[in-house]
Amino acid sequence: MSDLRALLHLADTAAAAAGEALLANRAQWGVIEAEQGREVKIGADKHAEEIVLTAIARESEYPIISEEAGWARAMQRGDRWVWAIDPLDGSVNYLRGYPHCGVSIALLDNGKPVLGVVDCFVTRERFSGAIGLGAWLNGAPMWVSAIENPAKGILQTGVPSRASDESMKTFEQRLRTWQKVRMIGSAATALAYVAAGRAEAYRESGSMIWDVAAGCALVEAAGGVVRIEGAALDQPLEVAASNGLAPLPE
Repeated sequence: MSDLRALLHLADTAAAAAGEALLANRAQWGVIEAEQGREVKIGADKHAEEIVLTAIARESEYPIISEEAGWARAMQRGDRWVWAIDPLDGSVNYLRGYPHCGVSIALLDNGKPVLGVVDCFVTRERFSGAIGLGAWLNGAPMWVSAIENPAKGILQTGVPSRASDESMKTFEQRLRTWQKVRMIGSAATALAYVAAGRAEAYRESGSMIWDVAAGCALVEAAGGVVRIEGAALDQPLEVAASNGLAPLPE
């Protein structure tokens, strides 16, 4: 646990540094460098990634998978611990001045997220936590909500990135099940809000591990439950999370 606390401190410090830089340099870094479908890459992604990777690599020898660099430090057979990093989750939000975006840093134990930090630098909120240690918002303890009935709850979700007729039907059913549905454009932030009791559940298809790992660790650290389905760390995933009272969305 002492080692996990030290690693949480490392992730927290790295996320804070990247978040401050993203906030200070938005005018210069908010420039589109590439577009693919609905996804954009902006200069901020690479600048923030460099800050995070440098900070993490300086203090830890674990493998690192990151959205921009891929396997920044390759995983070897038998490796137990892996860092999963999204230096800027919600790039379009950042570009447009929409406040829901953040730096996401997680540690995986044999593929399971166990530690996470999501720094929502625009709103000045940093969510941090580790399973077995607890979860915090700006240093104050946080817990999932106590709402059980989906008809009284909020679902955080997104339009399936690889939408099919079948997936859209399932998506529509989710919309009908919950009292309110929120789509804020940042998986890391959406999951952090579940951990903080602001929503009861999260569900999305086609997410990557760096999008959701920190948020999933936060949900479990705050008393919720998580389901992650996928074949490999660098392949799209099916992710569901809830406060543990409301059902996991299908």
